[in-house]
Order: sequence, then structure tokens, then C-alpha cells
Amino acid sequence: MLSASFAQTAVHPCASYATAQHRHQISIRSVRICSCCTNLERLRPPTSTQFKRRKLRRLHGRRHPTACASVQVERPGTPVDRRGFEWATNVSRHGNVYFAVDETSQACLASMGDSAAEPTVALIFASSSYSVEFDRIIPVLRSKVPSLQHIIGCTGFGVIGGSAEGPQEVEGGEAALSLTLGVLPGVQVAAHHISNEAVPDADSRQEAWQELMQAPIDLPPNHSTSFVVIADPTFHRITDLMAGLDYAYPEAAKIGGFVSSATQTARRALFCWSAGASQSEDGIVKGGAAVLSLQGPLKIEPIVAQGCRPLTQDSIWLVEKSENNIIMQVRGVDQPSWRSIPPLAALQLDLNNLKDTDDRQDVSNNLTLAVAPDDFKDESQLDANDFLIRGIIGMDPKVGAIAVGETVGVGKRIRFMVRDKEGAKQDLQNHAFAYKRRELQASMEGKSPGQAFGALIFSCNGRGRNLFGEPHYDSRKIAEFIPVPSSGFLCNGEIGQIANSTALHGFTCAVGVLRLSPADDD
Repeated sequence: MLSASFAQTAVHPCASYATAQHRHQISIRSVRICSCCTNLERLRPPTSTQFKRRKLRRLHGRRHPTACASVQVERPGTPVDRRGFEWATNVSRHGNVYFAVDETSQACLASMGDSAAEPTVALIFASSSYSVEFDRIIPVLRSKVPSLQHIIGCTGFGVIGGSAEGPQEVEGGEAALSLTLGVLPGVQVAAHHISNEAVPDADSRQEAWQELMQAPIDLPPNHSTSFVVIADPTFHRITDLMAGLDYAYPEAAKIGGFVSSATQTARRALFCWSAGASQSEDGIVKGGAAVLSLQGPLKIEPIVAQGCRPLTQDSIWLVEKSENNIIMQVRGVDQPSWRSIPPLAALQLDLNNLKDTDDRQDVSNNLTLAVAPDDFKDESQLDANDFLIRGIIGMDPKVGAIAVGETVGVGKRIRFMVRDKEGAKQDLQNHAFAYKRRELQASMEGKSPGQAFGALIFSCNGRGRNLFGEPHYDSRKIAEFIPVPSSGFLCNGEIGQIANSTALHGFTCAVGVLRLSPADDD
């Protein structure tokens, strides 16, 4: 019987544990946790079966070659009829918050094709270096762009925004402010601050969620609902919020991340402001989550790269015995006649298939587990976006069991993964190629997915320069395949959809591609 200490679970999804091989057994040696989980400790999704999920559609885009990324120009001098839609982003490294907001707002407005454009939506991300001036950011922005009706944003370990050289990721507390301005005609926009107390109970009806979000569930044809969620790390009901939104708005996209800062002791801030709402003039809210809802002739296509590569390409295992988050017996999905074996034995078989003996030790130090939430999709059709990555948080060599940071039921399909620099690069590349394949397939079938006009990037603060050894890797790799204005920040944990449900992630690059609905595309 497993000991009580073994059965206790660290539930943050980013936990990864170093292991060592000894006499053909894998045993726990040390623990390595990504910096994004230092102040999160409650992130296992609820197990209630009452929340229903549905499939999401996916889509594409283009970028403006000026100092402030914008979508109004497809190539220099050639205007595009966007029916009034505008989306522009810029990043400033000015050390004074007034001049940083002024610089970014002026650049965004100047890059818009319509000189009379009046942006109503803004997303703003700031580094911790402005901590003594956080309360000035929203008032200054509103004075520079008085047409704004909704603003959300936060501080970040790093911020992402447009520049003449392409997307920039300014990391580690260096002074930087990223601003995105949008003109979205025909789109109903709302910005809400959701506290722990405001989240409905798990058994609440759809109407409770509709009332909370002030967003109707039934929409006209070619209209969609999308949510951008930015949460404070102390918001302990985040999984309830995500599960409830999945239940009430099953076809809506949800993307976002957790507020971060340059260091654990640095001040952080969450911004949420709407014209006419009862709130602080500085737009700073305490705890909870800032949620931006978009309803109309646009949609957000989520792309969630979890930073892992398969330990072996073809090895998928079926769980035959488990208890909560502890897996006790598995067998190969393509070997129905096999007897079940302990998961540690399955892991050893996969490790034995590695040709490079040096690589074997490297991967054992960075192992994670992937779980396929969809029980019915054929194995041959499973791809990277069908697996949810969770950390291996314990091993028992005596019985060969493995504990992971997620409840894993009997019948679930799992595979062992490696989380490292090469895995992160390979995974992001695979998602980018899959995006282009979907785009090409839609074109060959004569279907217009709608033109992309922007991207929001929520990348783990454990990625960036420290992982890749070079700056701007995630944002510029995305821009290679999806050349649209992009902005975002380096998070303390990411929010994105896997197999029809929204989950919390670590070490992940979660991207939301904004796209016009087909009927509104030229």
C-alpha cells in the first residue's frame, strides 16, 4: 500500500522532477520547479463531470512592417478593406511611465490606416521597474487615448510588443511597457474584475455565468465569443472559473495567464478598467482575475505549445489501474494481448529504446507525463494539442507506481514526455506547422477561415532567454508563421485549451490569434 506522504500531490502543472537510474529502476532524486510555480499551490482542475465541452474551430494572419506593428497594411502602400477593424501594438523601453505610455500610444495611433480611428479597447503590460508609478499608467493612457472604453493588463516578468525589428520580448525587470490598441466595430466588448466570491458554485446554471460575464450565450450566425483571462496568483478559484466558462460557453475560446513580476519580492499589479463602471480611477484591482470578453464577428484561435517532446515517437500507454493521481498499471495501446505492467516498467522500456546513452540521463532529469483528455479519438489522429502535460511528482520503485499532478482515471491514454530546450523548440514548431496545415486545408476546400489581424502571447517566465539562449524566440517564431501584430507578457502560469477544455499550464507558450469571422473577411 502506498504511503500517505507519497499520495500527497503537488498540484501545480509545471512541477517537474529529476530522476536517476539505479539498477534498472527509476527513483526520486531531486525536485526542480519552474519559476512560474513559486506562488501557486492549488491548481488541480475540478473533477466534476457536469461541465460539458465542445470542439473549437481554428484559423490565420498578417503583419505591418513599421515600428509599431499594425494590420492596416498588407504590404507598404497597399490598404486593405478591414471594414473599420484596427489593431496595433508597440513596446517602449523608456524609464519614465508617462513617456512610455505617450510613446506607445502615439506609435499605435500613427500606424492605424484611419487617421480618425478611435480605439475603444486596450491591453497594457508593464515591467516591475515602474512599480512606484503603477497608479499613473491607466490615467495617463486614458488622457492620451480618450476614446478608450475598456482596458485590461498587468505587470510581467517580461513584456511582449511590436517594434521595427519585429516582436520584442523585454525580460527580467528591464523598463518596458507594451501597449495594444484596438478598434473592433460590431464587437460587444466587456472588461470584468472577477473576485473569488463572485465565481458561481460548480452546480450553478448557465444563467448564473451569463449574468456574471454579462455576455449572452446565444449569438447570431458568424458571431463568436472569446475570453482573455489575466489572473492574480492569489486567485484560488481560477479552475472553477475556467470550468464554468467551458460549461456555459463551450465553443468560446479562452486564453490568458497569471500576473508575474521580475522577482518574487517585486510589486505586481493587475489592471481592469471600464468606462462608467464603479472602480478605482487608477484601474488597479486587488486579486481575482481581469476578464476581457469579445462577442461579435471575430474569434480567437488558441494555440497552446506546452514545451515538451515525446520520449519516444510511437509509445502510448493505456492506464489499467489508478487511484486519484497515482498510476499503478498500464499496457501498450497497440498491444491488447499484453499483460499490464507498472508504469515505471513502461518508462524503463521507453528509456531502453533511446539510442543515445548520454541522452538517456538528460531526459530522465526532465521527464513529464502527457494525458489525453479525449478518450475516443483514434490513436493515429492524436497530435500535440490532444495531450495535457503534467509533472511527475513522485515514484515508488517498490510497486512501480507513478504520481502525477493531475487525477488520471482508468482508460486514459498517457505518454512520457521530455521538457527541455529542444522539446520546447520542437513543440512550438510542430504547433506552427499544424496551424499552417489547417490554413492550407481550408484553402484547398474553398473555405475562408477569416483574416487574422492580431495575436496575444502568454509565455512562461521559465522560457525566454534563460531557456533558449536568445531573445524574442517565442514571439518571433510565431511571427514567422502568423505575421500579425503580437503582444503579451511572460507569465507566472498560462491558461489555454487542450482537447475542448481549458487548463492551467506551466512552461507553456499560449497564443490567441484574433481573426475576423469568414462572413466579414474579404
